[in-house]
Amino acid sequence: MKKRMLSSFLAAYMLSNSATAVFTDISSEKLSQTAYVLNSLKIMQGSSDTTFSPQKNITRAEFSKILVTMLGLTDVTAYKNYTIFPDVPSTHWAAGYVNAAVRHPEIEKKGIIKGYSDGTFKPDSTITYAEACTMLLLALGYTIDEIGPMWPADYVARAESIGLKPNDKSISYSEIVTREDAAYMMFNAITFQGKDGSGKIIDSLTSSSDSAGAILLDTSKTDSELNAGQAKFYIDGEIVKKNIESTIDESMIGTRGTLYYSKQNPNSVLFMLSDVGARSETHVVKSVKADKIETESGIIVKPTNETMVYINGSVGKYGENWFNLMPNDNIIVDYDSNGNISLIRTKQVTTTSGSFVYGTESEKPIPKDYKIVKNGFEINKQNLKKYDVITLDANSKTASVCDAKITGIYEYAEPSYQNPSKIRVMGKEFKISDNVAGYFGNLKQGVKVTLLFNQSGAVVAAYPNTSVNENMVGILQVKDKQTQVKLLNGITLNINVNDESKALIGQLVSVNQNSADRINISQWNNNYKESGDWDISSNKLGNRNVSPNVTVLEQVSDKAPVYETDIKNLPFDVIKSSDIRRTILDSSGTITTVVLGDVTGDAWNYGFGTIIVGDQQDYGNGETGPNPDIVAQLKTYDYGSNTEQTLKYNLMYAQNNISDGIIGIPKNAENKTDKQILDIVKLTKIADAKLTDFDGSNGVKTNNGYYKLSDEVQVYSKSLKRYLTLNQAKADYTRFTLYAEKTADKGGKIRFIIVE
Repeated sequence: MKKRMLSSFLAAYMLSNSATAVFTDISSEKLSQTAYVLNSLKIMQGSSDTTFSPQKNITRAEFSKILVTMLGLTDVTAYKNYTIFPDVPSTHWAAGYVNAAVRHPEIEKKGIIKGYSDGTFKPDSTITYAEACTMLLLALGYTIDEIGPMWPADYVARAESIGLKPNDKSISYSEIVTREDAAYMMFNAITFQGKDGSGKIIDSLTSSSDSAGAILLDTSKTDSELNAGQAKFYIDGEIVKKNIESTIDESMIGTRGTLYYSKQNPNSVLFMLSDVGARSETHVVKSVKADKIETESGIIVKPTNETMVYINGSVGKYGENWFNLMPNDNIIVDYDSNGNISLIRTKQVTTTSGSFVYGTESEKPIPKDYKIVKNGFEINKQNLKKYDVITLDANSKTASVCDAKITGIYEYAEPSYQNPSKIRVMGKEFKISDNVAGYFGNLKQGVKVTLLFNQSGAVVAAYPNTSVNENMVGILQVKDKQTQVKLLNGITLNINVNDESKALIGQLVSVNQNSADRINISQWNNNYKESGDWDISSNKLGNRNVSPNVTVLEQVSDKAPVYETDIKNLPFDVIKSSDIRRTILDSSGTITTVVLGDVTGDAWNYGFGTIIVGDQQDYGNGETGPNPDIVAQLKTYDYGSNTEQTLKYNLMYAQNNISDGIIGIPKNAENKTDKQILDIVKLTKIADAKLTDFDGSNGVKTNNGYYKLSDEVQVYSKSLKRYLTLNQAKADYTRFTLYAEKTADKGGKIRFIIVE
């Protein structure tokens, strides 16, 4: 299951061509990213903090300033206090840049600026395309002899031949250059390999560049766990947080590129230069299989198992994540120069623009030709409920519905409770956009509120709980020694629980908050189960639709902790009704969570079990009492830390079957502090195998059939008396004794191997 907030409610990821981070008046994603890079380098900045004015004509003075800055000269103080051209006096805002272009030792010899025959420069006149091409070529080191004698034809032809043409548009010699045109020309100039193969200008303006192929996952605006000035990237198979020097353009989330670092702060990312490949295609998903994606237009996209896929903040290989793509998703497919798919990416709406609350004053009309999609399925308008959050996407003509909410005490806000930019509810901080802040006008500290979210996790509205109240359900768990409730809507709350509530660790619980310092946890006892088998390929359980992004939980017994797994781990195409414990529906009747019994076999920790019985309590006079300390220990190998570990469990009494051979104990039971009676599963010897019987790390042939290998298979050396990795064992041993929890036809896998 995805780790992002509200991931289990993401019915359709939204693809937006609008720029969402740097300049609000740019609608083109390509121009947005171009302006973002130039702004980060301070070569070409906005007309204000939030606007770029792309259609405004650019003047000769402005273009001179851009060129001088592009050549690395940002401090022109030494060139401001004198006059070269009579119409550029020292009081003119661009005097330092114009004078530097004429007098700076390195720039002067390029001859970028010469002025007119009457001695003037005409700084406030607009610049033509031919003039811009000429100045750029000279700035890049070309000479008149190299360009040709005919102006402007030779100059424009040479500029276009090396890729300086603005965004592949047709433009005449005398046409006035706009800021948009200038941005594209300047970007092409700084990324040009350089005359005679010399270096790129962009490299001279930054301290270094690396991480080619990095994928931007999140900024602080899209992931509340990131600090301001941080971004999260996927680099060489790892998720890495990095400091960023300037605001990163959110339209680049999900794209691949190279990171460039600041000269002033070499450890900070100055910007990311996108690399979308040779070509890109935009599609709407109709259906998804392990080997192909069928689109609404009828085009079949065929990724390999190794093709990288970005989905809403998560990234991985297609073969391991294809099932997380859903019908109605908007995807971009990037191809490399060889025609191979290099990246498949979805994009989400990261702000609240386009979102509204159904059945309230903020409601907007849903166009008649729009599909209404909730949890991956098209629904009728009659299925909408008051307080559903709807996000309209004009590209796919889709209205995506999200009913995720939390209810808790309004604990904290800044800068004010009535007009916040940041709030805290249920101990968790949320960012509030300007157009949502108005919902808090009548809300005071300490009141109980309900927050409504859109499908990307942004807060869209807030209401007193007397208007709308959410019954929150989640898994009580321990992570990094912190007690948490992971709600089924994807939000994780860090909480402190009392000893009584600790007995519920690993269980589905209800959560509510009546005061800022007290969160109440209770057993969730809704045991509703939809009748029928679950046909995974058709997304049907009985007569109900199952969300393609369904949350799958396993509970191996009534008292065992709940274990979160993934639909890809299910061993059968059809899960029998007898293996289903509970089903949870959204308000339109789609199944969003399925609780299974012991189906995958993955919900157990496997290893050698022992019982440790402490000394009996001595009451004096030779009398002893019952033993208060009975501990089960499971010696196992932890693939997360690549070390041996011993898991400990407090027992109500000494269970003799724990020390009987190789066993499994339910995962997450080790986090419970109360005394318990443990369920166990005994592993059965399947066969002895040779090295040649193994099919890589996937499976092994035996006389009893073919068995898959568990991703966490335990390998123990009798001679060394310690655990090994499977690869280590294959390098040094030839005989392998295999153990499984059940037979292969029932979904069993090889869980334990003894080598000798």
